Amino acid sequence: MAALRSKDPTTKVGAVIVNENKVIVGSGYNGMPTGCSDDELPWGKDSENFLENKYAYVCHAEMNAILNKISGSIRGATIYTVLFPCNECAKLIIQVIFLSEIINYIKKES
Repeated sequence: MAALRSKDPTTKVGAVIVNENKVIVGSGYNGMPTGCSDDELPWGKDSENFLENKYAYVCHAEMNAILNKISGSIRGATIYTVLFPCNECAKLIIQVIFLSEIINYIKKES
């Protein structure tokens, strides 16, 4: 569900963090940083100019889920993701959550 909020035309990613009681304590999706316009920054990915690609701006779903957490501590929580986390998000998850588990749900093509 979180992935559906993404404005990215090609890659919609969501992440949800649940605590030991299976209560949602954080969620996020890939998108531009808070306060930045989704309409003014680029969503392309093929330009030779790095600043004309989304990669220079987009915050990943895992990062947003951690930053949007509603609980003081999320240590030992589980994070559910649409795609396996990139290297930078994996480090953030390990650092902040003291990783219990990353559960990756990949859509099956029908």
